[in-house]
Amino acid sequence: MSETANKTSGRGWILVVVAWTAVFLVNLANFALGMLLPSMREELNFGIEVAGQLSAMAWITKAFVTIPIALLVAKINPKYVLGVLYLITGAALIMQGFATNLAMIFIGRALVSGVSAGLLSPLVLIKINWFPKDKLTQVNGIENFISPVGQAMGTAAVGYLLAVLSGWRNLMIAMGVVALVVAAAWFLTYKEKEGAEFKKSDAPFLEPLKKALKLKEVWLLALGWPGTSLVWIATYTFWPTYATESLGLTLDQAGLVLGLLPIASAIASLISPTITKWIGYDKLMIWPWGFILPVCYFAMLKTSSIPLLCLASFMAGFGAYAFVPIAFTTLYKLPGVEPRTVSLGTSCILTMVGVGGSLGGYIAGALGETMGLYNGMAICCLSPLIFGVLTLFLPELGRKYEEKKKAAEVK
Repeated sequence: MSETANKTSGRGWILVVVAWTAVFLVNLANFALGMLLPSMREELNFGIEVAGQLSAMAWITKAFVTIPIALLVAKINPKYVLGVLYLITGAALIMQGFATNLAMIFIGRALVSGVSAGLLSPLVLIKINWFPKDKLTQVNGIENFISPVGQAMGTAAVGYLLAVLSGWRNLMIAMGVVALVVAAAWFLTYKEKEGAEFKKSDAPFLEPLKKALKLKEVWLLALGWPGTSLVWIATYTFWPTYATESLGLTLDQAGLVLGLLPIASAIASLISPTITKWIGYDKLMIWPWGFILPVCYFAMLKTSSIPLLCLASFMAGFGAYAFVPIAFTTLYKLPGVEPRTVSLGTSCILTMVGVGGSLGGYIAGALGETMGLYNGMAICCLSPLIFGVLTLFLPELGRKYEEKKKAAEVK
């Protein structure tokens, strides 16, 4: 491969930074729910079970739209797919800010969460076109760093934003305006790489999906990943309520503790690719977390000590994202797999992440209503075990595997 082919273009970075701004925004909007619920419940008069349904509805929408959007990218230029998604985000956030009833909140959250599901699949094609293969794990690490930063802002910083903007409605409207600015920036800066212009696929509409579903790795990750997202969303949605009602914490203290979870996730996203490369084995940064996470999340239910809660939250957040860039890059590394198949495989995984998220809000809310939040959340803490078991069967595609492969080719 030529030296030019290995260079990372500034235009490629501009495109992903604009897209990542939207990723940050939808994560901020989605994960602020736990901190906004007290004010929203008081103003719109709804209970814990409806709060769980509100969380679940957004993730159900995410599960339904991820694959269809990825299929559309095979037929429609990513420029227009992503641009329209940014516009929808702005409109949906502004609609929530002006909501006069609960239905408008449901619809707005469903649209924003659906957009968040649709953002990453089109980006797969853009990353493959603009970045050399040996940089993709690093790029995915940065991308996965953006999401927890938005989540951190959605917890630790929302109290401050609510005070500055005088309430949750103004916060929603402000985020909507920013989303519209992102849409404008995208249309102004989008450009395709010379020699790699988007070409509409002539294959049948479902062909990339069929190819993705033939990959064992897609099935293992798609079936295992919901185990981590289930408890993740249950914690984000209901732990602030549990902490204030059962542990005796103030809302500010709960926000501080929960805010460490995404901060740790952001740190993990940046350093786990480097750690994995140093270790030489990808799987060692994937499957162990399925067995560590249940302990971390459960610890957050068992103590009111702020230092211990901060430690448990940090470890849960680190483990929730330490495997993410490594696991996603597994599909990029599979030999002979074309970009659209990688995109659809990623969509299948994200769809099931949405299923896990919807189950987290629904199960924790329903169980919390009937048997108390502690029992409902404690049951959810077991779900990462599914991920731990299934990912044991992933192939090893890390640095040492590549070194052995190259050595064998030389012989």
